[in-house]
Amino acid sequence: MLFKDKKDEVPHQHRILSSEQEAVLDLYIQHIDHIFEEMKLSEKLQVEIETQHLKRILSR
Repeated sequence: MLFKDKKDEVPHQHRILSSEQEAVLDLYIQHIDHIFEEMKLSEKLQVEIETQHLKRILSR
């Protein structure tokens, strides 16, 4: 949900998105967050692989 607390909610007449659109947007944001987290993990793994590869090369 975009709004964490009731006090943060915008009055109905001032909303830009409908409740359905907000729900879809929330799901989309969650999906994008998940993809971003996967990318960060993938990058960490790639750095680890490259580090190990360089260590092997240097230890020869």
